[in-house]
Amino acid sequence: MNLDLNKSTALMLRIGIVAGMVLMIAGLVLDLVSGGEWLLYLGILVLIVSPFLGVIVSFVVLILERDWKWAGVAAMLFVVTAIGIVISLN
Repeated sequence: MNLDLNKSTALMLRIGIVAGMVLMIAGLVLDLVSGGEWLLYLGILVLIVSPFLGVIVSFVVLILERDWKWAGVAAMLFVVTAIGIVISLN
């Protein structure tokens, strides 16, 4: 399979940034009218999760390209990030 790792990851990050910003702007506008705070928080959550999803996309592309060494690095980064999130929630 001929997937470009950089393009795939960059696309995922761009989608996350645009979606997060749109949600935040909509939340701000809605908050001026009536309680759009939840939409603002959803936008912030999307922005926070976007890099995490970028790592997942990188992992999948690397697996499909059979680049086991870098897929392992991406998997370790995923695990370390997940552990950090779990620790920060406690």
